[in-house]
Amino acid sequence: MRYFLYLLLMTLFACSTPLSKRHLLVIGDSNGANKGWVYHLQELRGGGPLVNTSIGGNTFGFDGMGELRRNSLENLTAYLRKGYAEMGQIDEILISLGTNDCKAEYSDRREEVYEHLATILTRTKAFFDERGQDVPRIILVTPPAAGSDDVVSDEFQGVAACLKDLSVKIRAAAAAEGLCLVDFQAKPGKGLLKYSSDGIHFNAEGYKLLAEAVVRECY
Repeated sequence: MRYFLYLLLMTLFACSTPLSKRHLLVIGDSNGANKGWVYHLQELRGGGPLVNTSIGGNTFGFDGMGELRRNSLENLTAYLRKGYAEMGQIDEILISLGTNDCKAEYSDRREEVYEHLATILTRTKAFFDERGQDVPRIILVTPPAAGSDDVVSDEFQGVAACLKDLSVKIRAAAAAEGLCLVDFQAKPGKGLLKYSSDGIHFNAEGYKLLAEAVVRECY
């Protein structure tokens, strides 16, 4: 009973902390980089402590574009240390990856993507457990909808179907781990594609919709 009350109090405390005061670490790809959805999330919450490690070509666990720096699994510890170094603490970790893992070059390695996702969650928890710290709230974000093969470039052929399948796994992981889920595939869904010229990236209006979805679903 005492443990239940402790959890209840911690939940109420977390919910009472204004979004602008929360220390956020984002792990993402080009849709979160520069003036992507993370930029608009910052606008929606009125600023606040944030470390955004999103870079173009980033993946769950492949050397994206042939570079280790685009492999989130290999750089996870560096991301977490960067969050602490720049903010002093991490309250929440938002993981928004998957589009680049669905590139055509990885078409015969789909099962590895699911394994990479599971390993990132395991290693994230271990990072804090080993230091005797509470694990920050983890938010999983499905990749946004992608265009059909006649719209996307050669490197993204088959991406739309792949992302649907990957999102099923991300939803399952969030449910199994009790994590908050932002389902870009469901909302804004395919409607987002009217804000895209290449079927992968979006304009400012599209990224605003993604940022709004994050706030709506998990805040």
